[in-house]
Amino acid sequence: MSVAAEQDSSWKEILDQYFPDFMAFFFPKIHRDIDWSRPPEFLDKELEQLFNEGEAGRRLVDKLVKVYRRDTEAPIWLLIHLEIQGYADPTFAQRMFIYNYRLFDRYFQPRGIDLGSAGRLDKVVSLAVLTDGNKGYHPKRFHIKEWDFEILFKFPSVKLLKYNENWAALEANPNPFAIVTMAVLRMHQNKRKPPEERLNVKLGLTRRLYQRDYNRQEIIDLYRFIDNIIRLPEELDQEFRREVIRYEKEERMPYVSSIERLGREDGLKEGLEKGRQEGRQEGRQEGTIVLILRLLKRRFGEPLSEVEQELSFLSLEQLEELGEAILDFSNLTDLALWLQAHGQTHA
Repeated sequence: MSVAAEQDSSWKEILDQYFPDFMAFFFPKIHRDIDWSRPPEFLDKELEQLFNEGEAGRRLVDKLVKVYRRDTEAPIWLLIHLEIQGYADPTFAQRMFIYNYRLFDRYFQPRGIDLGSAGRLDKVVSLAVLTDGNKGYHPKRFHIKEWDFEILFKFPSVKLLKYNENWAALEANPNPFAIVTMAVLRMHQNKRKPPEERLNVKLGLTRRLYQRDYNRQEIIDLYRFIDNIIRLPEELDQEFRREVIRYEKEERMPYVSSIERLGREDGLKEGLEKGRQEGRQEGRQEGTIVLILRLLKRRFGEPLSEVEQELSFLSLEQLEELGEAILDFSNLTDLALWLQAHGQTHA
């Protein structure tokens, strides 16, 4: 997966996990009008179906979310069409207009139709967050006018670069998207600076996660975002992880080594995918065995010579289960006990 694709994926994940916080941070007036007692419903697959593959390939991060209005006698829901735009696209406002009217055409019901408890669609609202580093780029409207014909389409559009104007407010804001915004801004500011400076910035943002009242899962989710937005060379990335683990231990955090474990999980996922790719060429089982041996070597040093033979007796499902279990092993004795419990022996 490319860096750009990983960053897009990080935005999608953080939006799915913390959508109310996103709305409270970037669009507080809209947030106050939404009934959050009704969980938002993500309709991303429905959004994809409205566009062909060529159009989908040009999009960055799109979300379609069904929410309900507060303080209405009958249930009234709205569709929020959200775009996270990461580069200066001169056709962006036109694209926002096209998506909005297609969604409206697809979902709108006349006011006379009674949908009972399902309520009725009131509006399709399009919103944009611009994460690019171009100060002169900030589309907010699409306008067509000829003779007496006119269309004016305006949409709320937030430019992340604007938050540089009040960095102190960002640092004081407990909303998770304050950290998200700081990570994106720091990424732009340090893109062309030496990797060592990016390391210090990344460490500073990560320490800030621990200094706020975030719970363990929030720290991990935000760490994932920071990790994918601010990239480091492999050597400095390892130094970064060591520094975070040391910081956790020094501060006696209740979730010590959460980042260490997360790093192992990330490595495992990448490794399992690589193993599956190798497996398609050489046989999935053989490829997964190779991966397990690599993980054991990285975790404990050279594994015992008998391990490879014992792994050959495991099914593909057992091998993948073992790959996940390695994260919890402290030494090779744990491996031996696991193999024994799964019908294998390890002297």
